[in-house]
Amino acid sequence: MNICSISTQIRKMSEAKVDADMGAWRDVFSKFDKAVEECFDVDMLVNCLLEDDSWYIPFDSRMKLMEKAKSLGGCSLEFLADYYSFKTAFLDPGKEYDDAVAKLDELFQ
Repeated sequence: MNICSISTQIRKMSEAKVDADMGAWRDVFSKFDKAVEECFDVDMLVNCLLEDDSWYIPFDSRMKLMEKAKSLGGCSLEFLADYYSFKTAFLDPGKEYDDAVAKLDELFQ
């Protein structure tokens, strides 16, 4: 199963009217983290990230996905806007947060 399919599964589980059991959540998150590690297609990583516009992927997994996509050369405006927006929304104040705010400001100038 590719990373985008797993991301779609996470979204569907999150939006379902009946909650999945903890085992199902652990399984899907484990599959997602493994898929991030094994994927080296920057376009697929970026697409997966951008399709998760409601931020259903858990924080740690999303950070791994974002950092991997960036390290592999993800550089579209849409990707970078999502990348820095997520960081400014969720990081505690500090150097990394300040850097994200500055980069986000640069993107929209």
